[in-house]
Order: sequence, then C-alpha cells, then structure tokens
Amino acid sequence: MNAVASPCVNVCVMDDATGLCRGCYRTLDEIARWSVMPDREKRAVIVILEQRKKIKMGSDPCG
Repeated sequence: MNAVASPCVNVCVMDDATGLCRGCYRTLDEIARWSVMPDREKRAVIVILEQRKKIKMGSDPCG
C-alpha cells in the first residue's frame, strides 16, 4: 500500500475555538505526530478529518 500523504494544504492557522487547523482540520498533536504515525493511524486520521470538515462546512454558511 502507498504511503499516506500529509493532509496539509499550507493554510497553517489554528482556530482557537476548535483547536483545529483551519486548513487541514488536524489538532496540534496530530500535526506534530504525523511524521511518526504508522500509515494505518494516518488513514484513520484522514477519515476523522473528513468528518470534521463536513461538520464545519455544515455549520458555517461561508464554508
């Protein structure tokens, strides 16, 4: 299986209210640990990020 690419989109700004990056929706811990996470854990984080993004998009009419 291929290596899991970083979800970083170079919009590295943390949202104080949620504790998530406004670009990739990761927590600081997820960002810091990404380079040492096993691929299975990275894939699990990617699933969580998609869920966070859907929740954010649904709660913010401006996206």
